[in-house]
Amino acid sequence: MSTDPSWLVSRPPELVAGDGFVLERAAERHADGLTEAIQTSLPELMRWLTWPFEGFSLDDTRRWLEMADEDWRTGRDFGYVILDGEEVVGSTGYTNRIGPGWLEIGLWIRTARAGEGFARRSTLLLADIAEQHLPEVEGLDIHHDVTHDASRAVAAACGFTLVGEVDPGPDRPFQRTREAVWHLPLHRTPPAGATS
Repeated sequence: MSTDPSWLVSRPPELVAGDGFVLERAAERHADGLTEAIQTSLPELMRWLTWPFEGFSLDDTRRWLEMADEDWRTGRDFGYVILDGEEVVGSTGYTNRIGPGWLEIGLWIRTARAGEGFARRSTLLLADIAEQHLPEVEGLDIHHDVTHDASRAVAAACGFTLVGEVDPGPDRPFQRTREAVWHLPLHRTPPAGATS
């Protein structure tokens, strides 16, 4: 499915400090760290995601980074690297494929750092970034394999509401399994003096 991203004019910040980590716009300087994180986490990543594959290399990471740079400029995707100091612990970001007003959050954490709260804290920070910096965005989605208990726990802990399950279909050709779908409407504080 190709959604016109032009409804989203604003852009998120490229660097945001979280609670014990940093989200930084994915760039060439992260290529080695991303590749190492992916390669050491392949069995887990390949179980749940569509893009990892055996033999994933530095060249594959660099190709993704080139696409990520163009996607950021056009508003199709906003890819961040999750950093603990200089260590890449995963990546996350927004995907603009649902339609006007909504962005989907994607996220993965390297296997060796799973269970440390990076997924929950990154998701909460992305919600905060959207509230503060993306005024066109009305809400956020999380989609995950219905059997992925860790993703389910993160979505629930971050205040998302489970709205249903969907089978693979032509609108999401990359989807391989039945997915749980979670929504989080954004609750913006009206400007001072505004009346309803």
